[in-house]
Amino acid sequence: MRPQKNSRKGQRARPRGGSVPGARRSVSDDHGAAEAPAAPTALLDAALRVFSEKGYRATRLEAVAAAADVTKGAIYYYFNGKEDLLEQAVRSRHEAIFDEVARALEGEGDGVPAATRIRFVLRKVWRHWLDPATGAAIRLMVGEVSVELPALFRTWAEVGPVRGWTVVRDLIDEGKRSGEFRPDVDGEVAARLVVSGLMLQALLHVHLGLGSLAPCDADRLLDSSIDVFLRGVSAAAPAART
Repeated sequence: MRPQKNSRKGQRARPRGGSVPGARRSVSDDHGAAEAPAAPTALLDAALRVFSEKGYRATRLEAVAAAADVTKGAIYYYFNGKEDLLEQAVRSRHEAIFDEVARALEGEGDGVPAATRIRFVLRKVWRHWLDPATGAAIRLMVGEVSVELPALFRTWAEVGPVRGWTVVRDLIDEGKRSGEFRPDVDGEVAARLVVSGLMLQALLHVHLGLGSLAPCDADRLLDSSIDVFLRGVSAAAPAART
């Protein structure tokens, strides 16, 4: 698919359908040229899907444009290139996930035990990790991207796994303050273990096929893991050895 030709040299191409709705005017641009607005979610979703299926190096922007039903020029309207496109796609996906988690937690209201809220959060992200598209994206990040684009891998880690265990850590700290959890629990380490462990189990058992070698029902894996974790941090559990 060929990119659209610009009518003026240096002007970025627009998506199919003419001008871009919501384009912002640059304050510093005396000629009134429009800055690129936020990229459409459909374009970001298509990009992440194509990158995950083909790999970073093998992905051509023409393939992303075709999947999103836009021109290649439209991609350059919003992004500086492949790496910028993938980074924004990753950010968009995780923002959507954590916005959903935050809204759901707010809906739980006050007075809900921290253990219940932790179970709720882990179950929600577990369903996300089981999704085939998510599995492909994780393989892309921990494989090719971690080696060839370490800065991008760091971004993925910060907006994904690190943010996930930060949410759980904060809930553990709430439970410690309320007396629900042991005061000696290291919330940072506990959160890292449960979030990273469950993500790895989803990757291994579901997306890398180890479930056929060592079968374990996904719901059982999740529920039992959370039970073991919560018993370990519960105030009723024996204190950790020093």
